[in-house]
Amino acid sequence: MAALASESPAATPDEEQRAVPSSAIVLLNVVEACLHKGASEWIFLRELRAGTGYHGNAAQRLDAFALNCLPHTSMRRICYEVKTSRSDFLCEMKQPLKRRTGLRYSNEFYFVTPAGLLNTSELPIECGLVEVGAMAGERTLASVESGAFVHFDVNEHAYCRVTVQAPWRETPGPTWQLLASMLRNQQKAFSGREPKPPNQFRLPFTD
Repeated sequence: MAALASESPAATPDEEQRAVPSSAIVLLNVVEACLHKGASEWIFLRELRAGTGYHGNAAQRLDAFALNCLPHTSMRRICYEVKTSRSDFLCEMKQPLKRRTGLRYSNEFYFVTPAGLLNTSELPIECGLVEVGAMAGERTLASVESGAFVHFDVNEHAYCRVTVQAPWRETPGPTWQLLASMLRNQQKAFSGREPKPPNQFRLPFTD
């Protein structure tokens, strides 16, 4: 790695000024492209409601939910919670029950953040960490820490790595409500309708 760093050409001004991806949409674009690009193997759903009603936790949304369709993977289910700021993450840590729905329906639970936002020691023991950073040509290979697989998304000019592997948890299968919500989510995607944005991005309209 040291040799690679010394032999790499100097970064262009555009590469040096390229910001670390911080938009929730971009972060999920990179995660989907890097970790779940096989359409025949993975179903990747964004802004998935936990149910179809409006009582209890049915209205709670999962930032992203990935389902592996291959039986030999035990139909692996992964839940992703996106955090774009430290304040958002620290607020989440004060409300551990907020993760209950995501943990209930997944075998692995990950926080997705811009690279360098969190210290791995801050993660709850039941959660993993996926980091997304800006890709700056060959220099990226020298700047990313060793010990983790690195995936690249050339469309977003970003890299993605599983910095902390989430522990596998045996959980019950999805409920009929979640299944109905997944089908509704896919139906909207096939019809070209974008899933509703999370509440924090909705703007109130007044007369």
